[in-house]
Amino acid sequence: MRTFVLSGGGNRGPLEVGALRALLERGIQPEMIVGSSAGALNGAMLASNPTLEMTHQMQQLWVRAGERKLISASPGRSLLQLVRGASYISDNSALKRWIVRRALPASRQNFGDLAVKLYVTIAHLRTHTLYVYGDDPSSNIADAVITSAAVPGFFPPTLRKGEVFVDGGAVSNLPVRLAVSRGATEIWAIDLAFSHDHPRSFDRLLNIVDAAVKPVLYGEALRELKSVVRMPGIVVHHIPIYVLGDFSRVNEMVEAGAREVGKYLDAPAPNQIRYPKEWRAADLPEGPPGSRPFLPE
Repeated sequence: MRTFVLSGGGNRGPLEVGALRALLERGIQPEMIVGSSAGALNGAMLASNPTLEMTHQMQQLWVRAGERKLISASPGRSLLQLVRGASYISDNSALKRWIVRRALPASRQNFGDLAVKLYVTIAHLRTHTLYVYGDDPSSNIADAVITSAAVPGFFPPTLRKGEVFVDGGAVSNLPVRLAVSRGATEIWAIDLAFSHDHPRSFDRLLNIVDAAVKPVLYGEALRELKSVVRMPGIVVHHIPIYVLGDFSRVNEMVEAGAREVGKYLDAPAPNQIRYPKEWRAADLPEGPPGSRPFLPE
């Protein structure tokens, strides 16, 4: 079963839109979609109508999302939330309304309504267990997506009988093992990958947290890929996209995603995992006085 596996990536979600457009333009159609975080949102939209026309609509919806700042928080409000001791700094009610009213047709609000089978991941925070939406056709898509995108500390978690559920990417940001468990045999893994390669500013708290946490999460994604490519009868196309996100440049991100997939399709490499750059001692900056880099052999 041909399956698109869409990773999380926050405001880099438009890169996936371009990637999906490029796949559809080459006649590669999904029979199933598995998404985590931003990938859950993109996956839900595509599963409702898996056509090139939908990818153009998705692009425009991301443009509107950026203009309305649906997934950002003002510094003042964030500070107030922190002072109050809140468990998050940004409200996601506007994002949920956007999903219900704009991202999904009125006739495609539950999993059983979709044109293509969809699975969405969320994470149980206390046990770090992956939970899955999609087996129950009556489940609400917006509820699933809003929890799958609930970045811990940034968006409010979903509470159920005292238990806390958050962004699926906290456990599996590229859920290829889940895809195999649900019948995938041909996987197109669109990976909004962590990369060391890009210069970035560390003058903001969220940037620092992002840079500290992502390498750990990406290590789990690589472990999943390694286990799946060894499975007999499974073909994996791993397409990482090492491009930074910027909501002021949504259209450029869409085109960048399309270019990366186009390059892969011109020279496909099934069952080959593409790894981020490994640093050499000579490439690293000078550390604080008295310190030096340790790179195990």
